Amino acid sequence: MKSKTADKTIKAKRTRSRGPAATRIEDRALAAPATGLPSGWTEQAARRLPILSDTRRQVPCLSCALCCTYVAVEIDAPISVRAATDILWYLYHGGVSIYVDDEGWMVQIDTRCRHLGDDNKCGIYETRPPMCRTYSEKTCEVNADEVGTTFHNPAEYLDYLKQHHRRIHTLIAKRYIPAPEALQGAPSRPLGAFKPRFDSVRGLGARSS
Repeated sequence: MKSKTADKTIKAKRTRSRGPAATRIEDRALAAPATGLPSGWTEQAARRLPILSDTRRQVPCLSCALCCTYVAVEIDAPISVRAATDILWYLYHGGVSIYVDDEGWMVQIDTRCRHLGDDNKCGIYETRPPMCRTYSEKTCEVNADEVGTTFHNPAEYLDYLKQHHRRIHTLIAKRYIPAPEALQGAPSRPLGAFKPRFDSVRGLGARSS
C-alpha cells in the first residue's frame, strides 16, 4: 500500500472516468435539437441505446488483498540529476517498481505482509496498524476510476524521462546511462534472509582474538 510518511496515498486519480463510448454519446447529446432527440434519431432508436455508466464494478477486498503485497514510500520527483539517478538505481533491483501520479512519485517494493493469510484475511485484524485501518477499498488503486503510471524497468523510466524531463535525461545520459544492451542487466536471483547474509560477511572482518 502506498504511504506518504505515515499517511496513506491513494494510488489513483479519482476525478475523471469517461471512456470513448461515453464521450461519443455525450457529443451526440450536445448536437440534439431543443425537442430532445438528436437530428435523424427516432424515439424507438433512442430507447434501444444502452445506458452507459461511469461507475466501475467494486472489487471486494477479500478477492484482492493487493495492498498487502507491497510497500511504497514517497520519493523525490526526477527534477535533479541525483533524484533521477536514484530512481534509476531503484529500478536496477528486482521486485522494485516506480509509481507516479498527480500526487507524486513513489518507490514500490513487492513484499507480502507476513500476516496475510491464504484466504486473503488479516491474521491480526483487530490490532492492525492505523495505516491499514485508514486504507479504503472504495478508493484504492484497484477500485479507483483511473490510476497513474508504473515503471517496471529502467528502459520504461528513461523513455518517460526523455519525453518529460529532457534536460535531466541529457545530463544523466553523459555519465549514468549504460549502453542499451547492458541497461536491463541479468535476471534477479532470489536471495535468502538478509540477517544471515549480513552476519556471514560481517564475520569476515572480525578481529582475531
